[in-house]
Amino acid sequence: MKNTLISHQRGSMILEALISILIFSMGILAIVGLQANSIKMSSDAKYRTDASLLADRLVGMMWTDLSAAVAVPSVGCSNPFNTVMPNGLADYQTGGAQFNAWWAAASSVMPNAVATVNTATVLNPPACSVGRQQTSRTSTTITISWTQPGGSQHTYNTTTTVNAQKDN
Repeated sequence: MKNTLISHQRGSMILEALISILIFSMGILAIVGLQANSIKMSSDAKYRTDASLLADRLVGMMWTDLSAAVAVPSVGCSNPFNTVMPNGLADYQTGGAQFNAWWAAASSVMPNAVATVNTATVLNPPACSVGRQQTSRTSTTITISWTQPGGSQHTYNTTTTVNAQKDN
């Protein structure tokens, strides 16, 4: 009787070993997949951070260029508030001299990227009885779009306002 039981269980140990190797291999493959996904997410975060830093650099250039920010026509007391004016920061718009200088340096950081900058200046003329300063507010929208190698298109947008005052 004992001989027949032993003959039926022959090879079961090797089968258990093969199944455990299969389970172990699936676990290793899952860890490799998680690592690959982690590297992809890290790369995505790097591109988003680079886009943010590049946009912040251009905003910083605009904020420190007060001569351009106030280079808008003066308006008299009779003009209504929130008058849309020619843009003092036009050089920072897409195709402008400052934009081209910024993008020449920035495009090496983010290959396969495209940037657009739109600005609009609104003036608040002074109330004549209060003073002679006029405030200009230039709303700026910076959009940077890029395509990662083997990935989809991503876009980073930021909007800021550059305020400046000048004597009227």
